[in-house]
Parts: sequence; structure tokens; C-alpha cells
Amino acid sequence: MDKNEPRKRLDSLTGMRGLACIFIVGFHYFCLFFDDLGRSVKAAPFAPHSAFFFLYGKNAAELFFMISGFLTAYQYRDRIASRSPGDYLRRHYGKLLLPSVAVSLWAMANAGAALGTVEGSGAYVAPVTPLRALLSVLMINTGWFTSYSQTGLPVNSTMWYVNVLLLCYLLYYLLCRLLRNRAAFRAACALMVLLGWICLDHTPRQPFLWSLDGRGYATFFLGALLYEFQDQAGEKVRRAVSAAWMLLILGILALRLAVGFEKIFGQMGGAAYVRYFEFAAAPGLLLGAVNLAPVRKCLEWKSLLRLGMLSGPVYYVHNCVMEDWRILNGALGLRLDFSSGWVFAAVLISILPFACLWQMAEEKWKGRTRSARAR
Repeated sequence: MDKNEPRKRLDSLTGMRGLACIFIVGFHYFCLFFDDLGRSVKAAPFAPHSAFFFLYGKNAAELFFMISGFLTAYQYRDRIASRSPGDYLRRHYGKLLLPSVAVSLWAMANAGAALGTVEGSGAYVAPVTPLRALLSVLMINTGWFTSYSQTGLPVNSTMWYVNVLLLCYLLYYLLCRLLRNRAAFRAACALMVLLGWICLDHTPRQPFLWSLDGRGYATFFLGALLYEFQDQAGEKVRRAVSAAWMLLILGILALRLAVGFEKIFGQMGGAAYVRYFEFAAAPGLLLGAVNLAPVRKCLEWKSLLRLGMLSGPVYYVHNCVMEDWRILNGALGLRLDFSSGWVFAAVLISILPFACLWQMAEEKWKGRTRSARAR
């Protein structure tokens, strides 16, 4: 195969992105109704099933990053030396940066319009200073938009994922170009995983360093390492490791549902141990999706594939749309009941037009990139 030609799409990972999209959108919506241990603090739509989405949906972000790292390596690892920096960055930054800037500007306008008018909505609107606005447009994380009132944690709720993903794309390219020795490259990826893991719970709330960013760095480069394993290991080894890891996942899930890690590790910070164990389960899901036929068939279900194709744009814009609903609810005094199934459906439906616009912009950019390459 020509190394300059794109490799075939892995449909099972597309389906996994669709499944992860369901969980992450559900998690962010149900954040309104549950505390950190999954205990309902007010009436939630579709209870008690919504608690399951709250407990496990947060891990879907790690799956997104891990899949991105794996697919970046799958597409570019063996042919990255033939790609110029401009071509590589245009391919990755072009399709994300311009739509991201548009969404950020739109969100900042809404935040500015609602400043001082939103009370008791579960989130407050922070002032949009010129410096924070500039950093956001440049895709540098900062808490310019909203913060959760109970923790004060700054969350760039619109573009956090894109910010970190763009930086991971750049770091991956630099590592590939600077470290031609395969062993040195793998060691560097492992170091990035370790640094991201250290950032996971122990960093100040600063751009590039805070906890959510650590999740992105660690899981993206873990995905790149999983591709290295996939590329070098024999088929029997890949299947055996994938099957063993999937069994581990089922065991963790059974233990979590039957007993609860909080009870077992209650004296040692139970919630943190839950986080670490579930973090370790994500690589098994990815390897199972690639190597195990039963898992592949489930993930290649047509509906999941359709959602998977749109999952990126949905993930990029859904937080902004949800925050806008809360801002409008407070600013206009609508008194919307977010526990209502009808409001839940309206929020979900309103995400789709923005995601479709993003997808159209991305497809148009891809067409321009292909035309430029052909010339």
C-alpha cells in the first residue's frame, strides 16, 4: 500500500465513538441531578437509569482521546516522515480550529449578554475579559465561560476537548519527527502518559496543566502506545490480551455494581480508586473493538456508525448548547424544569443543527485539502 494513501476506516472504532458520545452527553446533562458519588440530589429524568450514565459517562472522554491517539498513529505513524509540517497541521488544525473559534465567539457573546442576570442555575457566568477571550480564541484553556458553583473549578466548557486534542496532535508529530528510533519514540509516549497521569489529580488550575488536560495527554498517548502494540504483536497475542482485558472490565463493572469500590476503599479515598480502576479499563475496550470479532460486530451496528460519524461535532458543541439553555433559562426567567423529559429531548435535538453545521464545515475543509494536495 502507498504510505501516502489514507488507510481504511476502522468501523468498530467509529461505532465506539458513537457509544461514547451517548454516554458523555448523558453525563453532562445529568450532572445537574447527582452528586459525585452518584446519589440523586434532585429529581432526574429517566431515573434511576440516568444514575448509570452519570457514574460511567465521564469515562467516555478518555475513550475519545484514546481513540484519537490510536487513529492518529494508525493513519500517520509509518508515513509521517513524508508529511510536511504544513500539510500535517493543515489536516488536523484546519478542520478543528476555525469551527472552534466560531463556537467560542458565539459562546462568549452569550456569556456577555447574560452576565449578572443568571442566578441559581447551578452554574454562573464569569466575566469575559479581553485576555481570557484572546486565550480562548487561540484554543488555550482558561475558565472564561462558566464554573460549577459548588467547586469553583474553571471549565472551558465549550472547547476544552479541542484545546487539548490540538496540542496532542502537535506533540505527536514532533515526537515522530524528532525520534526516528522506534524504542525512543515509545519511551517518549510512555513519558507523556506518565506526565498526564501526574496531572490527573494533583495540578493547579492553570492552562496546560490542570486535571482535565492531564486526562487528555495521558489517554491520547496511551492510544498511540496501543497502536504500537497492535502493530508489533502477533494476531494470537493481540486476541489473548484483548480477551483478558475485556474480562477485567466485566469484573470491574460487576464489582462496582454489586459492592461499590467506595465501600471497599472508603478509608483510602474510595472515589479516587474508582477513577483509577475505570481509567485502566478503557484500553481494553479499544483493543477489544479492534481485535475481537463479537465486539466488532456489536460496534458496527449501523445506527452506532451513523452516530459515530457525527460524534466529533456533537462532542465539540454539546456543552456549549447545554450551557446556553441554562443561561437563557436564568436570563429570561423561563423557569424550565430540566428534569422534564420534554426539556431533555429539546436540549438533545437542539444540539444536532450545530453539530451538522460543524460537520459540513469539516467536510468542506477536507475537500479543499484534497484539492490542494492533488494540485
